[in-house]
Amino acid sequence: MKISISKSIFLLFSFGVFFLFSCSRQLLDVKNQTYKSYNRNSEKGYVVSFDLNNTTAVPKSVVINGIIQDISAANKIANTYQVNVIAQTTVIHGYQVKLEEKENGIYFKKDSKVFFQPVKFKLITDK
Repeated sequence: MKISISKSIFLLFSFGVFFLFSCSRQLLDVKNQTYKSYNRNSEKGYVVSFDLNNTTAVPKSVVINGIIQDISAANKIANTYQVNVIAQTTVIHGYQVKLEEKENGIYFKKDSKVFFQPVKFKLITDK
């Protein structure tokens, strides 16, 4: 009986280590991840900001509060990305907000593969 329990524990531990290593290849070190809401000139949305030191993975889009917004090269200054996520506007004629059911996070492209990494963005409020 003791041998089968030891084998079971070893197998569970092995699968756990394998799972951590297989997932860690996709997990990137996203720092200073924040967002701030705005409401100005008939437009509402969020300004999302984050730092990314990994240059092998390219952020493609950000998801915040159910809205997805593409990231362009103009959104990058050094290692910092700042993305304007429009939630509602009358300024841009015919603008359609793209909705996403995923949790808050970032889509990345690495080695021609796209993957999603959940990110806990910190809300910045004016006080």
